[in-house]
Amino acid sequence: MMAIYKCHGTLARSRIFFPILSYVDYTKQRRSTLGLPKRVNAAILNIPLDRLKELYPIQRFTAMAVTFSYHPDSPSKLRVLLILRNGKESSWGNTWETRGGTPDEEDPTIIHSAARESGEETQIWPSRIAGNAFTCSFYHEDRKTGDIVLMRTLGFTTIDNEETMAQRIWSSEMQQPVGQSSVKISHEHLDHCWFTEDEVRSAALYEQATPRRPFTMLRAKRDMVLLAFELFRKSQAKISIDLGYSTCPRSHVFLFNQSFHHECVSMRIRVSRYSTQSPDAGN
Repeated sequence: MMAIYKCHGTLARSRIFFPILSYVDYTKQRRSTLGLPKRVNAAILNIPLDRLKELYPIQRFTAMAVTFSYHPDSPSKLRVLLILRNGKESSWGNTWETRGGTPDEEDPTIIHSAARESGEETQIWPSRIAGNAFTCSFYHEDRKTGDIVLMRTLGFTTIDNEETMAQRIWSSEMQQPVGQSSVKISHEHLDHCWFTEDEVRSAALYEQATPRRPFTMLRAKRDMVLLAFELFRKSQAKISIDLGYSTCPRSHVFLFNQSFHHECVSMRIRVSRYSTQSPDAGN
């Protein structure tokens, strides 16, 4: 089957949840592949879910959350949080991924969907995300019906979880996570770990009906995470969307009444810009 690609984008800056979308081919061997993710302004996605469907005609949406941090013993190495999927209850069992899932009807926007999934799966409730993202769509076999559906994943990166340190990291010698558990995961997942970019790049790729290696990822999700690393390193300005846990001028926010973090809070969406220096700013 020929692959069809349709992507849009803008640079995502600083620490980031990433929205992602791309058309890919779905082979007879039931293997999903993904085109190169492109960047998109997250403000375009800050719209009600029904309008998002008008913007991107698609059969199914999913939201993705990406969080970066550092291990205390290696503060120069950026690490990304991945969680191990429970194979008994979902597709792509025993593979590593970022937090994410399908939107709920109660979610005001796909951005809120990503934030909610982050909280439900790891108890990390973001107050801000990067104001830019990227998007690609792909074909996937529905686990219940066997039908092939066109999906679009939207991924975002958190920018203010300094308290979430990368305590649990990957041991290449033992081929498993080692170190203290610092993240509370849901029953949908089996473990969590903070991986470096090189480790993500070397992950085994998921193939259906083949034995899983200890660190296996879906190709699409691996490529999305690698792009997240790249955008983080190259960012020279920060554009963030504030989900409302700090005060800000009423004229600069959109207000939502939304049950979030298991209590009713007033959701504020704010776009803020300021300069920052990336580690490789001169390159």
